[in-house]
Amino acid sequence: MTWYLTLRGAPDYSHHAPAAPLVAFLAALPELRQTAPAHFASTEGQPWVCVILASCDATGGYASNEEALTRVNVVELVCSDTENALWYESLAGRIADFLGWSVFDDHADSAA
Repeated sequence: MTWYLTLRGAPDYSHHAPAAPLVAFLAALPELRQTAPAHFASTEGQPWVCVILASCDATGGYASNEEALTRVNVVELVCSDTENALWYESLAGRIADFLGWSVFDDHADSAA
């Protein structure tokens, strides 16, 4: 099973960030590898994760077609139930700090 950590700059998804600096930041993290222009996965030996960069509508809905984006208003971490939740929360926190955004856990439905 999976669970999600959602990073966003505003509750209504109205705050966007340039994609290029975020992609460069994620590509420099040793625990991630880029798998598509807007997708990252964990490197070997790390807990399984899929990181999706997206531009979504006001309801949080998005489609990810793996194309490069110029700006994003949501970063989704798809996490495994069988791995250490603290690892995911640490990764999400570092990304959120970089963006100046907040992390929301779909389990708790509140800021993490």
